[in-house]
Amino acid sequence: MLRRSLTLLCLTALASEPEPVGFAVLAGFDYTEGMTLPKEVTALDEKVVEIRGFMKREAPGSGPVDMFMLINDACGCNGTPKMNEIVFCTLPEGESTDIKMGVVKVTGKLYVGEVKEDGVVIMIYEMDADTITTTTTTTAP
Repeated sequence: MLRRSLTLLCLTALASEPEPVGFAVLAGFDYTEGMTLPKEVTALDEKVVEIRGFMKREAPGSGPVDMFMLINDACGCNGTPKMNEIVFCTLPEGESTDIKMGVVKVTGKLYVGEVKEDGVVIMIYEMDADTITTTTTTTAP
């Protein structure tokens, strides 16, 4: 009985760990509107994940935000990202944060699929963001 309880406890702990997901998967295909998204992407729908990227405001302004875009860190924040290089993140109700410089790690529940507004796709990745942490990079000596 004790062994079964410990096994269930371990499985529950493993299941609650966010799955690391990179833009290599999210942006690893040529997106065209209306296409069938790759299985490795659709398999992430409604999973708790952690993704690294750059934070960018959805709307111009300054001060804290409750929604932001997480942009593919491989693009170096230059140019216009492709639709599959953007995750639209929303913080829990009543929470806000400042836009952080450099690469951040965002953890939360990811939703995958085309979202249309007035018949036009406005996003394919959406996330209910739970945590945002800044990442540090180390350089070789």
